[in-house]
Amino acid sequence: MPKPKVLSVMHDVPLQSSFLTEKFVRLGKEVDMHMLVWDSEKNAQLFATSHSITRSKIHLGGSKHTLSLMNVFTLLYLSIFNSRIRKFLFDGSFIKNVKKVITYLPIFSLKPDIIHFEFGILARETVMLKKLTDAKMIASFRGYDMYYTGLDDKDYYKNVWQHADGFHFLGNDLKQHAMKRGYTTNKIEAIIPPAIDTDFFTPTKAEKADDVFNIVSVGRLTWRKGYDNALQAMRHLKDQGIPFHYTIVGDGEHLRAMQFMIQDLRLEKNITLAGSLNRDAIKILLNNSHLFLQASVSEGFCNAVIEAQAMGLPVVATDAGGLPENVVDGVTGFIVSRWDAKAMADKIAWCYQNRNTLVQMGEQGKQRVKEHFRVEDQINKFVEFYNRVYAAS
Repeated sequence: MPKPKVLSVMHDVPLQSSFLTEKFVRLGKEVDMHMLVWDSEKNAQLFATSHSITRSKIHLGGSKHTLSLMNVFTLLYLSIFNSRIRKFLFDGSFIKNVKKVITYLPIFSLKPDIIHFEFGILARETVMLKKLTDAKMIASFRGYDMYYTGLDDKDYYKNVWQHADGFHFLGNDLKQHAMKRGYTTNKIEAIIPPAIDTDFFTPTKAEKADDVFNIVSVGRLTWRKGYDNALQAMRHLKDQGIPFHYTIVGDGEHLRAMQFMIQDLRLEKNITLAGSLNRDAIKILLNNSHLFLQASVSEGFCNAVIEAQAMGLPVVATDAGGLPENVVDGVTGFIVSRWDAKAMADKIAWCYQNRNTLVQMGEQGKQRVKEHFRVEDQINKFVEFYNRVYAAS
């Protein structure tokens, strides 16, 4: 079977998304991989140069708001030779349809075998593209696109369920939520969790502090990461007299609220907001910490939790989304109810008081990552998934 030409559709060039970058780069060695994004030429060139990718593999979508002369001429040329595009343009609002086609203009010249929408929200244009191309369509659901996008519209993903040819979910919880929102299991599907570079995320020998219990979280400062509850848990720890320091890595719109809350809870000496760090700095921080905390109220699966376990850190996580599939309760860490800051604090306190068991849990987590979350295995599963979709009649 020839290698399928796969077009990966993302919002923008994944300069800040290690999991999408790793997937795209490594899959490019197995299939004819291309990327469609709505981003700048500068970022496209930066990504191509950084990862030794041919610039022609990255395609920039057109803007619905600005119709460039070049895009209009390209569309006119295509419509002359493509009767489906010509028919679509005159079916309803001409201007509206012109803008829709220009948004996805590179697709019609590239002619991919598979169009893979990396987030479910992007796949809502499946119906239009089905009319205009012969490509098979795949939709991935990763978290926010299922748990809280479009909840006020029961038919939000109706066209996706009907017209996509394949579905990818990070975990079983996402699939179950999809079924509640109308998905039926009569299509080709794959449950492929995130994966990490286990060669990079390997702990080195470190003398961890005995006098203070170092806790770390890594993730954007947004409401869904549950930092409000994490800070309340820290207050409980301080009231119990546990010597701890909590470092939070990440930036985001919740920063000012968190700064206020830290001060209001009188935790200034116990908490560091480290901002964004590169993965080398994150690895050092994980290596020197005792415990990883994931307090999310909504979560797809969470790469940061996998990375922490690969570094030998036990994890206290909530039961949000796919986290119970990521952390084995009582084995590689603990799962607590989301919103329950007291339960979170109690588990952290237990970890502080049971250091020897904590080390054993860290080893279990490290082994589990090697068995279930290696990038090499993820890539093989995607190749097999693409081939199944490509070969389907």
